[in-house]
Amino acid sequence: MSRRLATRTRRPDTPSIGLAGRFHHVPGRRIAILTLIAAVVVGGLVALALTSDGTPVEDGSPGAGFAANTTATSTSRVPIEETPEYIASNEPCPPDLPELTAVPVANFGIELQPFLTLPDPTVLTFVDETSGFLADRTGRVYSFDPAGLSSQPVIDLSDNTGASDDQGLLGLTVDPAGNWLYLHHTVAEGDSVVRAYPLEGSSVDADGGVEIIVVDQPSRQHNGGDLAFGPDGYLYVSFGDGGGLGDPRHHGQDLGTVLGAILRLDVDPTTEPRYRPAPGNPYIGMEGRSELIWAHGVRNPFRLSFDRVQGDLWVADVGQQCIEEINHLTTRDGGTNLGWNAYEGSRRFVGDQLPDHRPPDFEYRHGVGLCAIVGGYVYRGAAFPELLGRYVFTDLCNGRIYAVIPGGTPEVIELPLSVARPVAFGEDPAGELYVVSNEEGIVYRLGSTRS
Repeated sequence: MSRRLATRTRRPDTPSIGLAGRFHHVPGRRIAILTLIAAVVVGGLVALALTSDGTPVEDGSPGAGFAANTTATSTSRVPIEETPEYIASNEPCPPDLPELTAVPVANFGIELQPFLTLPDPTVLTFVDETSGFLADRTGRVYSFDPAGLSSQPVIDLSDNTGASDDQGLLGLTVDPAGNWLYLHHTVAEGDSVVRAYPLEGSSVDADGGVEIIVVDQPSRQHNGGDLAFGPDGYLYVSFGDGGGLGDPRHHGQDLGTVLGAILRLDVDPTTEPRYRPAPGNPYIGMEGRSELIWAHGVRNPFRLSFDRVQGDLWVADVGQQCIEEINHLTTRDGGTNLGWNAYEGSRRFVGDQLPDHRPPDFEYRHGVGLCAIVGGYVYRGAAFPELLGRYVFTDLCNGRIYAVIPGGTPEVIELPLSVARPVAFGEDPAGELYVVSNEEGIVYRLGSTRS
């Protein structure tokens, strides 16, 4: 497949040194669990982060695992332990950061109902009320319908999917017309790639896939990886800062790269170029890839979604070592600077203060069992009126499911539900929600026990 259509970010000259954490894609679930626990004990976590052995990670090098906080060589000759990013990343968290204080809800009439099973699942999407697609981290996509999951993958990119640290097949969505299935994965050499495959109903043409956009990654960490179509019909794609403790390359505040940003693309897989900057993007007229950016200043926006009623964008951004955050952006918020790495959430991090920093709508500090936020949808189903309008999310480490109404005084409830190592939510056409447990290899439906 031609790479002439690829968008590439400039690959830095310096490698990064991975000190990862989350789970490692190796035989045996027990080993994966132990590496996750070890990562939590050692310190800060990244998002879907897996572990590495601490050896140097060359730019774009392939590997195996979901990652945690990482170090990176300095872009100057200053020893890394003397850089502001390294120092800030190892400071104790301030005691006044907001705790995740939730009111437990009992007798809610809600339970986890097994929906699909698949080893190493990462993301699912629906085509209609009863059918859709489920992907695993290694690059395989399976279809499902009322009869269950297909016995063989309908798309198999496992020969060209990296699965180290924060890599893998992480994003999956269907365009509003139902004509194309889009996926976001990291290829074996380390680049992030968005591809599109023709659909006819719930059948996919695996041989008709086209490459939409390619972005070079400087390391295997903080790759972002999600994508979703907005109510405006344009494709929103998330990219992390590219890795390293504290964003040592300052990608989050650099509009010259699409790393550390959320893109808004006008896509058409049938024409060349396959994508253009979406009309109304805030940086139209600037040089290079800035025209693709809709919001920036993110660290690892691993999950994003749209509220199907209000049309707003919700971004769950994984923090450094202190804070996890949720950002609620309206259609008027193009050009928003979410602050990283001058800020981690509302906490000052490194560098100068930003006059245009937009604080998070909700944040919570790391603590026992809290390490990396996993979003998340605003609930718009019919089964649980108590959840209407609340953003449902979880945390990779404790697996408990929460629902929040952000605001001046956030109102958080804790549902009587918990899964092992959740990595994604899904939403069906009726607005009901699903949660993907990577450790258990199960997709659960948030089902009602009410008669």
